[in-house]
Amino acid sequence: MSRFRELDSKLEKLSTKLGANLTKDRPGYPEALRTFEERRIDWIDNGIFKAIIIQPNFESKGVNQKVWNFINIAWADFNADGHRPQWMKLLIEKKKFDVIESSIDALLMESESNLFSISMDDLK
Repeated sequence: MSRFRELDSKLEKLSTKLGANLTKDRPGYPEALRTFEERRIDWIDNGIFKAIIIQPNFESKGVNQKVWNFINIAWADFNADGHRPQWMKLLIEKKKFDVIESSIDALLMESESNLFSISMDDLK
């Protein structure tokens, strides 16, 4: 059973509101590489790529599903010099999944506010 069953409807609702895509568990990856759950809400706003990501922590020994991250990220296409300017904020870092579950409404509200206000000037 998916650990996201209580969250998916809220993620779908926000995705619809933003005109975004909600992806579940990296559907473009080969089945053998999809060994963990994650959720991403992705959209483009005035040429800026924006995403809300909920994923387990990636460590040198692999994916640690005991601790999770809740990430806001925005980026632009690569510059002529090969640099891809971006902005990122970790709202939750290396916490148990139930911390995300219990605060999902506030996290989504904060994410929407954070990413709505990002402009090209914020990307480094």
